[in-house]
Amino acid sequence: MLSKTQILTVVGLGLILGTVITGALRQRNPDRVPLIPMQRFRAWWLMVVGLILAHIFASYTEHGPIPQVVSFAILSTLAMREFFKHLDNPPTGHTKLACYLSVIAQYYWVYINWYGFFLVFIPVFIFLYLPVSDRFQRNSRGALLEMASIHWILMTCVFCLSHAAFLLDYPGGQGLLLFVVLLTEVADVVRMLLSRNEVGRKLSPLLSSASAIGVALLVGPAFTPLTLHHTLLAGLVIGVAGSIGHLNVASISESLNIKPGGPLARIESLAYTAPIFLHGYRYFDYPID
Repeated sequence: MLSKTQILTVVGLGLILGTVITGALRQRNPDRVPLIPMQRFRAWWLMVVGLILAHIFASYTEHGPIPQVVSFAILSTLAMREFFKHLDNPPTGHTKLACYLSVIAQYYWVYINWYGFFLVFIPVFIFLYLPVSDRFQRNSRGALLEMASIHWILMTCVFCLSHAAFLLDYPGGQGLLLFVVLLTEVADVVRMLLSRNEVGRKLSPLLSSASAIGVALLVGPAFTPLTLHHTLLAGLVIGVAGSIGHLNVASISESLNIKPGGPLARIESLAYTAPIFLHGYRYFDYPID
């Protein structure tokens, strides 16, 4: 079985090598379309820096989980802001304030580990509030579309992503989060490499899920308490959920003319895989206290 140090060393060396090679090829031939865009490497490096900082802050027990929770709250805010800037009808100040306050509230539930309210705050309470906000009173014809757009943004950028932060509240939470991130990003790489031709695009959901299963078998014993069949199941559902998340967020980003490489590049798949993993982890009664 590979140790945590061996796994992290391989991941680090692979990321360094990929960044150097991609940068060198880009300098040699700027017009060449790279296998993996440099923006994606920048997103991965930001993830790495974030995970390292989270690990460092976690060693200072007097701060508790505050630094880690705040880092995810900032990422949620940046991703939500990116969507807001590209909407045809930007939200009013009142609605923006309500959305930004919901970020603070959602991550406060994460911080105090209030699982019940964490689950219902945005899907229920914010969902019920949005139709009566001033965002929709002045344009009744487009109210349904606008309300759905804002709620989808909150669900994806805040509610779904906050599941990744909630994993950190569990015993061995950093290992659980790293497990989800590794599987998600490896599946993304496979999907990206295969998307360069029509045959590859058709095979990418299957092969990216298979790659997630393979990585789960390699790193699962080092980072999680999952049994063998639950490790296989986790690899499968993370691979499938990541494909769905990538397709949904990428298509919506394209329709809104959002450039790649921003905050959305860091959450598009993780926002779908983290909730699936967290609820599956709890369903199978793994330790959460």
